Amino acid sequence: MEHPRALRTDFSHHIIELYSIFRQSIFLIIAASLLWAYASDSLITSWLDTLPLGNSSLDLTIYSPFDWLEIKWAISILLSILTVMPLLSIRLQRFASPGMLPSERTWFSIVLGFCTFVLPLFTIMLWWIGFPVIIEAALAADDLEGVGIRYDAASIFSLALGVSWIIVWIILATVTLSLARLLGMVEDGRTRLRNRFLAIIGGVLILTLPSEFEGLRIILALCAMTIADRISSSLPPAVLGRRHFEVQNLASDNNPVRLAIIDCGCEGVCPRVPSGSVPLGVPSPNCEALCLNHHEQGAIADLVSLHSINNLIITGCDSEPIPSQLKRSLDSVGCKLNGLGWLDEPQAESDEWKTSSLYDSTQITIENALD
Repeated sequence: MEHPRALRTDFSHHIIELYSIFRQSIFLIIAASLLWAYASDSLITSWLDTLPLGNSSLDLTIYSPFDWLEIKWAISILLSILTVMPLLSIRLQRFASPGMLPSERTWFSIVLGFCTFVLPLFTIMLWWIGFPVIIEAALAADDLEGVGIRYDAASIFSLALGVSWIIVWIILATVTLSLARLLGMVEDGRTRLRNRFLAIIGGVLILTLPSEFEGLRIILALCAMTIADRISSSLPPAVLGRRHFEVQNLASDNNPVRLAIIDCGCEGVCPRVPSGSVPLGVPSPNCEALCLNHHEQGAIADLVSLHSINNLIITGCDSEPIPSQLKRSLDSVGCKLNGLGWLDEPQAESDEWKTSSLYDSTQITIENALD
């Protein structure tokens, strides 16, 4: 029933391990920020020297000493996040890989690699190559005869820092939403708490972007939210629709009934289980074609073994087309397999009839276990 290298891990322990990874990463970011703070002054000065200001560079000013202090710590935090990101990506990859299919593992590795190396490299190139070109173009457009020009160093740096913060938040939002999907926190095809999390990300950007982005904060926040959502939503759908199921005993402890109802679509020709029709404590994994998809067969076997399920009900067929290998695996742990045959039932188009069918089959299963 289980893969030779499979390890049983309680879901709460899985979440605790993920929390530990993020907690340690925060401590590393704080420590790295303190180290980067010693070099931040020279980095800021070196970057300002690369700007094509010509003789006007002598007119750089700081109108408030607190602006420089704020910039110093902002760049320190930004650099510390980019420093810790490779280590965080490696730990997240090791954490998530055992529970992913090969296609999911490849996708997640690409996302982590892109967020860890490509986006930070793009940020560095933007600072040292892109912004000097942008500033040079801005100076050419604002060249007015007879008008003296002075530049606020804090404003120039805040402009570059704001763009960098947008990129960092896109990275964090993409990785977080992707992990939520991989952990099975998906409902109706969308990540659970997706809207709330995106709203938090957008709100943080609106509140933290420098005043130089006034008037563009909402637009930039919406763009960042959209990019993170689109990238994370491209994750291949999880087998069975989710990773974690709640299973309860439906009868006495002497004759426990641990039931699962497989919502099999039979390659799209069988009606689906109506929303809210499955009893509480009965998992209802989604399958596209259980008799044809080897990944779904393995996932069902793991579900039965992990949660000690002793009764399986398939909605689409009468259970006869199920491969003999899967049947033998279920028989080896005493799991009974039955089918409702909705595929050949004209009344299966009615949600009311399907709900009644599920209720009757659940009651019959419980009564047979008590007899």
